[in-house]
Amino acid sequence: MSLAAVENFLQNARAQISQRDINESYLRALTEMTREIKRLEDEIRRVQRDVRVGRRFG
Repeated sequence: MSLAAVENFLQNARAQISQRDINESYLRALTEMTREIKRLEDEIRRVQRDVRVGRRFG
């Protein structure tokens, strides 16, 4: 393998590692956003239920 081919291989490997790190960061952010959305949906359901119960008994 020539020196140029080795340098090319290393450059591609570095690029793949960088892309993997970016993908992992995106995945962590999406996971956290999904968790927050689910928490907010649960809170909305609780409030809606409280409003319905308040209308029935209020």
